[in-house]
Amino acid sequence: MTAFETAIGHSMPRWRILLRLHQDGEMSQKQLAACLPMDPAALTRHIKAIEAMGWVERHNDQLDNRLTNVALTEPGRTLVEEALPRRAAFIRDMFVDLSPEQANALTELLRALESRMRGGTSN
Repeated sequence: MTAFETAIGHSMPRWRILLRLHQDGEMSQKQLAACLPMDPAALTRHIKAIEAMGWVERHNDQLDNRLTNVALTEPGRTLVEEALPRRAAFIRDMFVDLSPEQANALTELLRALESRMRGGTSN
């Protein structure tokens, strides 16, 4: 188990799915795959597992039957809201020895790296 899983109670991939749905609301699996650093097959596996836990629900899009939408359930929203303070504490603890300038530089470097890994460009 990683330090993140121990602190938050969820694996990083599943947490990213839950957090994105909490932040942006219902979206298609295709949209979710486009904004998360995860391949669509892995995303589907994680969503199925999270759905089995009762934290998300899936259904066909009303306007486009080819799309499957994903949304947090009420227990899923509660789960994320209860985990957010633990996430904030975890992030604070990880950055405790860094100056604000170092933390900002690290954040920008990680964003640029993630963008390049996804095939985009960095500024």
